[in-house]
Amino acid sequence: MNIELIEKCNLLVKNFNTIRETLKWGNDLMKLAGSSVYVGLGEEADSEKLKECEKILKEKEGIFSAYRGNAKMPLLCKMAVSEDPEKYFEEIHTIVEHMKNVKWIDKAYKILAAITIHDHTEQYRYQDAVAKMLDLYQGMKANHPWLTFGEDIPFAAMLAVSDLDANALLTEIEACYQVLKEYFHDKNAVQSLSHVLAVDKTEINEKCHKVEQIWALLKDKKHKYGTGYELAVLGTLCMLDMPVDTIVGEIIEADEYLKPHKGFGDFYLGQKTRMMYAALMVMDAHIPPASLSHESLLDSMLAIVIAIEICMIVIVSTVCATASTN
Repeated sequence: MNIELIEKCNLLVKNFNTIRETLKWGNDLMKLAGSSVYVGLGEEADSEKLKECEKILKEKEGIFSAYRGNAKMPLLCKMAVSEDPEKYFEEIHTIVEHMKNVKWIDKAYKILAAITIHDHTEQYRYQDAVAKMLDLYQGMKANHPWLTFGEDIPFAAMLAVSDLDANALLTEIEACYQVLKEYFHDKNAVQSLSHVLAVDKTEINEKCHKVEQIWALLKDKKHKYGTGYELAVLGTLCMLDMPVDTIVGEIIEADEYLKPHKGFGDFYLGQKTRMMYAALMVMDAHIPPASLSHESLLDSMLAIVIAIEICMIVIVSTVCATASTN
């Protein structure tokens, strides 16, 4: 197991423990997702900064506000790593306000989308990014009306900040979808995976087949990977210039390394979720931190940004679905 992968796994565990000890409320899955944000940025969670940001949020928003609901954890973590947490919140709120005419989307998803747009778009382009996001969402909805719902808005935001043409992205998404649906049966998961692969410049059949190869080899090695939204994380691994067997070997190593740690066992976290984070740690280990900004790293940064945002979308979607069922 390479040293970089061990360090990423240790950082995930350490950040998870820090967040759990600092913020007593809420779902541990959300805290784990927040921990991955710090890992993607190459940073350790700061207890005092988190407490400061939670205080700001309480002062700004009432207890029933969406900002203190399912989107609270990613928002707090992003505020905590910013230079000015209060300003960060206000700017997120401004972007969300640009979406106020979109009535049919859960506000938690709007907040996630706003975070992506804020972090990867110049301020003067916020409205343009929101407009492009909504165009992409409407295109997704036109292609797959029974598959496209609120959780696709953050994916649309992720695509909107890529500077790729919206029509070209929609064409690429649909082409990937048609190939991937032959491999995987969960059509919602296939659509999410297609969103991710759309920004990969590799030829369509090649990148789709690589995802299937990774999944199949994990299954062959008795480490079956999930076929739900977690598939989207495998899409980010296709952006790595690494052989499939190497990627699979490192996912298994990370999974086995994480499993003995408190909160990461099969009974508590579950194998599918842990393997998603193991895959994310492999991505993190081979791509520079998202906080770096050298122009030559732009493609790498986009890949890790996508991986981080996917984990947030997956966990928030899971928590939202569980809440609505209950």
